[in-house]
Amino acid sequence: MDWVPCHQEYLDSLLFLEGRGEALVVPRCPLCWEPGALLCCKCTLAIHENLPLHNIQVWTGQMFEHTSLRGLGLTVQLGHPAYQKCPVPVYASSLFIVIHMNRHWFLSMVLQLKSCAMFEVLHQYQLLSLSSKISIHHFYDMLKCLTNNTGLVPVPVWHLKMLKQAGHGNDPSGVLGTASGKLVVICPACPEPRVNLPEEWMNTPEEERFLYDGIYAIDVNFHLKNRVRSSVDPGLGTRWAYFQLFVCLSVSPQISSCAGFAVLDHANTKKSDRLQVTGIGAIICTCHGLLHPNGIGDLQKGEQFCNMDYIMFSSLQGTKLGCIMILYNIFCQWITKLHCQLPSLPPEFQIDPNVMTLSGVIPKFHFGAHKPEGHAQFSLNWMPGGIERDWSGINPAANSMKEMGSGCQHDTLDDIWSDLNY
Repeated sequence: MDWVPCHQEYLDSLLFLEGRGEALVVPRCPLCWEPGALLCCKCTLAIHENLPLHNIQVWTGQMFEHTSLRGLGLTVQLGHPAYQKCPVPVYASSLFIVIHMNRHWFLSMVLQLKSCAMFEVLHQYQLLSLSSKISIHHFYDMLKCLTNNTGLVPVPVWHLKMLKQAGHGNDPSGVLGTASGKLVVICPACPEPRVNLPEEWMNTPEEERFLYDGIYAIDVNFHLKNRVRSSVDPGLGTRWAYFQLFVCLSVSPQISSCAGFAVLDHANTKKSDRLQVTGIGAIICTCHGLLHPNGIGDLQKGEQFCNMDYIMFSSLQGTKLGCIMILYNIFCQWITKLHCQLPSLPPEFQIDPNVMTLSGVIPKFHFGAHKPEGHAQFSLNWMPGGIERDWSGINPAANSMKEMGSGCQHDTLDDIWSDLNY
């Protein structure tokens, strides 16, 4: 709690460290004992003769760009001290790769030297594998992110940070001016007026209007529970990104007129009094799998329509699209209750039926559980995508989230989903 008022001060300090004004084009090393110092290339190489694997950055006059000690002229001769030259050197590949976490070099091949791994990184992976069963693929992904987390520079073989990365450090309104859902990684392919649609998109012929429809999927995940905690644990950025705090609305009984779905039978039940959150609901873009701004919310019991309505329309607020299509496994029941629930939503969540039309379908995996009569209108035969696959990227965090405070859980989910969206 004491840290929250210092948001702006810490964000300003982070940005201050990222700039050098009119300084010359010289390198710096973020890993050395004086990470802010700018040194000439000769001094940088002299300091790093025994530290050849540090990541080096060069100030260009506008930003720090990543480079390497090799790019500055450093060479490493295995089997010789840094000050001693080898009389008969054997040159490695020009694309030599080092997988490291400090200390001894372990070559991955003998004749054509192209890569190696440090003993320490092998030992650390072994311990992580034994304790958490992490796969070598996920461990290698982590090392790639440590090397370059932008995804723009390929690695061969190949809540301040959220504010900073979203550009709010340079926003005149500062941290306090951060609007709801503004720290998300948005889908670059979904239709968005004034972003990726032609200026006259609203005048598109009726037979081509589907090109500019928003296609979204709703689902819930009951793995992501959270136990009751007495401690006060506010989120540091709740509502800034993906998480939306649910405001309790009036709850009406959910009676199914279709098949006997457990999701409806147990919508108002809570299996344990020790849980303050029984799961989460989410909305994503169906075709591309990216989570929506303010598209996550807690479930206090089962899959209640009031929760799903709140998550759905908090995510859609501000959209200018003319038609929204929803994929929901119980859409046939949800849509019949929607007109009763809409008036209880906040004014900013309301939609104008004269401006936006709402339609929906049932995903194929769930379609067979419904009654065959009257469900042809909800058939999904040609639309690709779905939300279920997104849960696989976040379910491994379920056990740790049970023990978190609610605010910490919200911040963690925001962080994980930013990575998944990216």
